[in-house]
Parts: sequence; structure tokens; C-alpha cells
Amino acid sequence: MKIRMLKFLRLAIIFAPFALASCSEDDGLGSRPFVPADGYSCTLTISVPKEATVGEWIPLKASCASGPWKQVNRSDVTNLAQAFRESPPAVEDNVQASLFWFTEPTNEVRFNVATLQSVSEDPTRRQVVFSKPGVYKIWAVAASPSVVTSVVETVTISLKK
Repeated sequence: MKIRMLKFLRLAIIFAPFALASCSEDDGLGSRPFVPADGYSCTLTISVPKEATVGEWIPLKASCASGPWKQVNRSDVTNLAQAFRESPPAVEDNVQASLFWFTEPTNEVRFNVATLQSVSEDPTRRQVVFSKPGVYKIWAVAASPSVVTSVVETVTISLKK
């Protein structure tokens, strides 16, 4: 679990300079962007069933709470990755489709892949299915508005009755 997280964070650090290098003076932030204020925190909350059966698609749900935010002069922004033209919402529900999802063990798990049809039906839908019984850990990582990891939840998968 920690190794996968470290790999993800390593990739994020590697690609961050490329994202920042592509920014110009007109980076879309405007003259008074929003940045984290004193006491800032970001919390990612996931919701998964505690029990399911082999082969059953399990819905994944998540919300992200962040803040407080303050508005500053563009020249005072030191971290472009945490600067926004508009103040991010205090709580954002249904963010599951924008997260990186992880499980442990990893071999018997499959996450749904978005298709044009599934996105047109429900653009926020995210699901997982397990192919063997057992106890699995599941968690998620958000990259925006901050890199944050959820609490690890446990799902017990049993054979079909």
C-alpha cells in the first residue's frame, strides 16, 4: 500500500514541473486568485459497502472538503498547484470519478472503465468488482484541490449464496 502511494506521489512530483512550465503570465488565475488560508485542511471521505459478494459491482462514492480559502494578489501566489480563479467549494460531493483508487490485495480487483454510454448516463459513477472472496482494503487519492488520501476502508467479499 505504501509503495503504491509512494510511486503515485513520485509521479506527481515528476510531472508537476512540466505543468508549471506550461503556465504563462496569462495562466487563467486572474489578478486575485484564491489560495489556502491559515488553518487550511483538505479531507477526502470515501463510502463503500462493508460487505459484498464475488462478482457484484460495488458503487464507490466520495466527497472532498477543503478550506478555508483566501483571495490574494496574483503576485503573492507561490504555489500554482493550489491557486484557483474561483474559491473551491467547501464540500464537493460525488468526486469519485476524479480520484485514483487503490486496493490491497490488488490481483483480484477490477474497476469500471468509463465509456461514452456510462458517462452520458452518470458521469460520476465509479464501481469496483472482486473476483475472489476475502477481506480487501480500499482507499482513494485526490490530486485537487490538494493531494490528499482517504482513510482506508475494509470490504469483506464472500462467495455468492
